[in-house]
Amino acid sequence: MFSSRQWNYIQNGFHLTPRQTEITRLVCEGLNNSQIAKKCHITYNTARTHVAHICVKVTVHGRAELILRLIKVAKRAK
Repeated sequence: MFSSRQWNYIQNGFHLTPRQTEITRLVCEGLNNSQIAKKCHITYNTARTHVAHICVKVTVHGRAELILRLIKVAKRAK
């Protein structure tokens, strides 16, 4: 969805940890919390907590808003 440069811009701009960036990429790929948990070898609740913390850092209220915000921000990294 985004280039490496754009992911770096997003990670640095929102002060995401590498793990949060990984989770954010999976959210952008359309994975739900159960799928993220399985792929990352974490519990469902941990996946849910990561997504919640990411939304707080990006100041959004859900996955759709998160993706829209990232698209908007990533355009500045080009």
